[in-house]
Amino acid sequence: MGLSEARKYITDLRKRQNNPYLWPDYLTGLPDKTAILRKLEEIYPKMGKYSVAYVRISNIQSYLIKHGPNRHADIIQWAAAILKTSADSRKNGFAGTLSTHDFMVICECSDMQNLMEQAATLFRKRIADYYSKDDMKKQETLSFKKSDGKAIRIGLMKLVCVVADKKLPVKKSDLVINMARVCEAIEGTDDEMVIMTRDLLCTN
Repeated sequence: MGLSEARKYITDLRKRQNNPYLWPDYLTGLPDKTAILRKLEEIYPKMGKYSVAYVRISNIQSYLIKHGPNRHADIIQWAAAILKTSADSRKNGFAGTLSTHDFMVICECSDMQNLMEQAATLFRKRIADYYSKDDMKKQETLSFKKSDGKAIRIGLMKLVCVVADKKLPVKKSDLVINMARVCEAIEGTDDEMVIMTRDLLCTN
């Protein structure tokens, strides 16, 4: 499994996009929130055998600020294609889209870490084409100093995820909300994968 499979997915996607009724989500071709909730309904009682990853394209806003929106759809489609083909290569794998830059991946617990590491590696390899040589050398999109003199450095785009791999004392709908919150919190850090624990839940 590699970029060639993801490239084939995008080629097929663009052919099918001529008839948007064939797809729940026109931009990515992935199942949308309704399908994700249905899938969660199926596997939620089996959490521990199955795990769920909330995945986000991190640092995409800084990329759009610096380089403009011309390749925005392309980036989203590549992320979707990589997640979809990575999930499809696993038994009972599933990938869906939650919003423009957020996705959900479901598979058996034993496969999740390898799946997400593989997807993150493929995405890093692919997005190298979207940056200048200088960006790649510095491994940053933007850097500046705040008014207090503190230096801010924003890295390149990457896939970050929060993984729930066991039953947690929270409703399905609240689990997704909690995972989104944690995913947002790790965006500006060096973390790429965080395991969801009881301590990270905010049930109020």
